[in-house]
Amino acid sequence: MSHGNWLSCPICNSTDNKLILSLNCGNIDSSTLYSTIRLEACIRCGHVYNDLSPDEILGLANYYNSEYAPANLSSVITEGDRPGSADVLTVGRYDHLFQMLSSHLSFSDKILDVGCALGGFLSYLSRKSFVDLFGVDSTVTYTHRAQEENLFTIKHGNAENLPFADNMFDVVVVEQVLEHLVSPAKALREAFRVLKKGGIFCVGVPDASRYAGYYFFDFYWLLLREHIQHFDIGNLTCLAAREGFELLEYVQNDHAIMSSKMVMPNLCALFRKSGSFPVEEGRGTAVIALQEKIEKYVKQDLSRLEGKQRILKMLAADKRPVYVWGIGREFLYLYEAAGLKKCNIVGLIDMNPCRQNSAVDGIVIASQDQICNADLNAIVLIAAVAHVDSIKASLEQLGFSGEILILE
Repeated sequence: MSHGNWLSCPICNSTDNKLILSLNCGNIDSSTLYSTIRLEACIRCGHVYNDLSPDEILGLANYYNSEYAPANLSSVITEGDRPGSADVLTVGRYDHLFQMLSSHLSFSDKILDVGCALGGFLSYLSRKSFVDLFGVDSTVTYTHRAQEENLFTIKHGNAENLPFADNMFDVVVVEQVLEHLVSPAKALREAFRVLKKGGIFCVGVPDASRYAGYYFFDFYWLLLREHIQHFDIGNLTCLAAREGFELLEYVQNDHAIMSSKMVMPNLCALFRKSGSFPVEEGRGTAVIALQEKIEKYVKQDLSRLEGKQRILKMLAADKRPVYVWGIGREFLYLYEAAGLKKCNIVGLIDMNPCRQNSAVDGIVIASQDQICNADLNAIVLIAAVAHVDSIKASLEQLGFSGEILILE
């Protein structure tokens, strides 16, 4: 067992694990989100997951309602939009999902979307003439808004304890949800319970086997710390088989999130409720392959981290005043892991009002207006790399003529 391991493997329940990465990403404003990513691989089955303490699990649960939902609902995003919306990026994701599902659907089907957010996919299905639509989400802010804006039956609840009767649905969709769960097996057990015999179970998750090929920013697919399970088709199929589902088909695709520059590798799989429960023993080669690919991804981005550490070490020694624009995941990583905290930071900028007025080591996060008073020798470090173009345009409008640093 690796030192400090709290969780057993969510697929095979083994406590024999290997630590792949420990990365301190810090926190701001007393966030309930945990600060250090401890990435584990199960020695027995090869599954890869984030190891969390009981306090970190509680903090993660609180994070969705207290931080994640308010930030998303109030965020200023150029190309993307709020979760479950009808923006072009989200609709593109729904199109991929529907293409996978369409040959298995009939208009009389009773369909449940687990983790429905604001009911976006249900609205998409409604526009395609499906009528018997239900949703559930664990984030109170989302369900209240969804209930106000939609005619569907949307309930507050969670994937591990669905507020619906046994054998109720023809189709259950759990898309971009399983990676968030401490116990994904419980979610599959609940899906099995509420599905009719022979019902279709549709799962969409980030494809961890392809993290290394979709570079956006160092360790980005791990910096999404609410993503605590890392699946490929091998371990997803293994988990599903243990809970009574047989694989029908799967596709590997990708979709943009937040902006067209941020493209996530995606895995979508369809299962049928079979009722048989084979138990996979030992380590299959397909499952071991995920651990090897994740280790390659970690090694690749550790090298990138070293490069950023060298750049920021020189910037710290130079003592030039630094403004940082974009106080999100990339900033936290640069601040704690890459050494940005040692630089002469004189201002922090973020356009999301939920982040403004909080502070990092006494430096208050504020709007872009502070740039108007920037020293001629100042540097603006753009940490929100998904929005580089729009931030550059804003800097030009503000009359900033100094150096712009982007650590992509």
